[in-house]
Amino acid sequence: MKRSRVLGVALLVLLAGALALAAPPLLRRAGSFLIESEPPEHADTIVVLAGGYPDRILEAAALYREGWAPRMLLGREPENAGFRKLDALGVRVPRLVDINRTIAEQLGVPPEAIGVVDQPAGSTYDEAQVIIDTVLRQHDTSMLLVTSKYHSRRAARIYRFLAGERLRIIVRPARDDDFQPDGWWHSRVNQRRVVFEYEKLLGFWLIDRWRLRTAPTPVPAAS
Repeated sequence: MKRSRVLGVALLVLLAGALALAAPPLLRRAGSFLIESEPPEHADTIVVLAGGYPDRILEAAALYREGWAPRMLLGREPENAGFRKLDALGVRVPRLVDINRTIAEQLGVPPEAIGVVDQPAGSTYDEAQVIIDTVLRQHDTSMLLVTSKYHSRRAARIYRFLAGERLRIIVRPARDDDFQPDGWWHSRVNQRRVVFEYEKLLGFWLIDRWRLRTAPTPVPAAS
C-alpha cells in the first residue's frame, strides 16, 4: 500500500512536471494564433477599427505616412447614456473618434484625408457591416484593416466573410500594441482578452457566419 502511494505521488510529480514544460509552448501558440498580420500593400483606404486607443491610430498614421493609402476611415464607438446626458446639458466632451482624428492630424495626416463612418457600432460584426457599406459606396476595392494584435484574426475572418470578393483586405495589427504571444498569461488583462477572443471566434465559426448578412453592393449614383 505504501509502495503504491509512493508510486502514485511520483506519477503525479512527473505529470505536473510534464504539464509545466508543455504549458508555455502551448500558451504561446494560443496567443500567436489570434494574430493575423500581412505585409502592407497599396490600398484605397486605411480602416481604423474603434477601440484599442492609441495603438491603432498610431499604426494607421504610420501606414499613411509610408504611402500605402491616400486616405483613412475611422470607426465610431457607440454612445452611452452618460455621453447623451452630457450632450443634453450642453457639455461637449471629445469622443474617441475625435481624439483619433486629432492624433492623426498631428502625425501629419491632412484633415481632408480623414473620414469617419456615419454611425456607431457596438460589436465587431456591426462595425464591419457599417464600414464595408461605407467603403463600397466610395467605390473602393481594397483596404488596410488596422486593429489590435489579439483582435486581428477574428476581425479578418468577419470582414472577409462579409465583403466576399468585392474587397481585398490586408490585415495590419498595430505594431505598438503591447499584446505579446510570449508571456500574455502573466497579465490579467491579456488573459481576459485571449479568453474572450477564443469565445467570440468559436461563436463566429459555429453560429454567426451562418446568420450574418453580407454587405450589399452599392447602387451607382445617378449621373
